[in-house]
Amino acid sequence: MSTSPMQVSEARRFQQLRGHLSYLKLNDAAEALNRVLDQARTERMSLTAALERLLEIEVEATEARKLAARERFACLPEPWTLADFDFAAQPGVDEKLIRDLATLRFLDDASNVLFVGPPGVGKTMLSVALGRAAVDAGHRVYFTTAAELAAKCHKAALEGRWKTCMRFFAGPKLLIIDLCRDRDYAEAVCILPLLRGVWAVQGSA
Repeated sequence: MSTSPMQVSEARRFQQLRGHLSYLKLNDAAEALNRVLDQARTERMSLTAALERLLEIEVEATEARKLAARERFACLPEPWTLADFDFAAQPGVDEKLIRDLATLRFLDDASNVLFVGPPGVGKTMLSVALGRAAVDAGHRVYFTTAAELAAKCHKAALEGRWKTCMRFFAGPKLLIIDLCRDRDYAEAVCILPLLRGVWAVQGSA
């Protein structure tokens, strides 16, 4: 069975197009190229529509990778969201205020947020939920405990890495510090004035 010059030309052009996409590191678009071309032929899509669909696949894949990277960096201890919090079970929590915080306007204002209360009222859960909302919105978030923060900063100071440590903790748009014990709180408060950034500080009375 012979192959026409036109078929050879189209096959070469297809391979070149995939090669161009790969060279530009548009790997997901390159993998989807054959599928999108078949879809365009079946649905009689315009060239513009087919190209838009191809790039949409690449953009979605890129956004998914970025989200996964932000999630790994954030180190959130649980996958909690605000929808998981039972406001009815905690009538002392101001739901209107929490939902306003969930808009993340406090990040633009670089405001501090302090949750204070006895154990078991949902301070950590709310902090993590706000962190999750910030991650989903495209912000860099980092979760730590006061004990871990104090220990890392103390170790960095002893090893001459204080400035590097400060840059790390000042880097995220939202730094969540889970304050579990009074002595951890005291150690962390000594460090906080030296850091720049936005803080959601979760405390325990």
